[in-house]
Amino acid sequence: MLSFLYTQTNDNISIPFIFIEVAVLMLISFLIGYFFAFYHQKSKFIKKISLLRQKLSSKSTDVELDSDENNFDESDDIAAKNQKSSTEPKVYDIPEANTGELDFSRIGFADSEDADDLQKIIGIGPYTEEKLNTIGIFTYDQISKFNAHDIEIVTELIQFFPDRIVNDNWVSKAQMLEQAKQRMKLRRDRSAQMKKA
Repeated sequence: MLSFLYTQTNDNISIPFIFIEVAVLMLISFLIGYFFAFYHQKSKFIKKISLLRQKLSSKSTDVELDSDENNFDESDDIAAKNQKSSTEPKVYDIPEANTGELDFSRIGFADSEDADDLQKIIGIGPYTEEKLNTIGIFTYDQISKFNAHDIEIVTELIQFFPDRIVNDNWVSKAQMLEQAKQRMKLRRDRSAQMKKA
């Protein structure tokens, strides 16, 4: 059998050309499949992130417009509100079950400057932490405020295994880590005060 795979002549080992050709073709097909899947998954993820960013930016522009409207006369404002409320039904800004958007007003906003080491939570590795940061999740406090709806949305956005967040107890572990972080902050503040005194 070994003599079929390679032959030894004059202290040289020769491998038939067909084996090299098959190995190269297998490597090429693996690379094509890998990059196709990578870009396909990345494009799905980027579309969802861009939708979330558009929603977030539209909310921030609504807040800016509301602050500009405060400069008008109050009587005009009251009359406009009465007319508007009588003709339009009230719409509440509560995410529905199938919207696919996180309620950052409830879980809180954060950025990379506020970021905690999310890898301390079991089940979050460097890749998962990067995806969480991309959708705006940076702190233990944000994860500790997740409800079932948020968990479903985050699972879909980061393309994680279903029920893995629940099974790994991210919320309770994030609460414990947030409490430990607060205790450490209090200790540092106390020690700084003691040094000043």
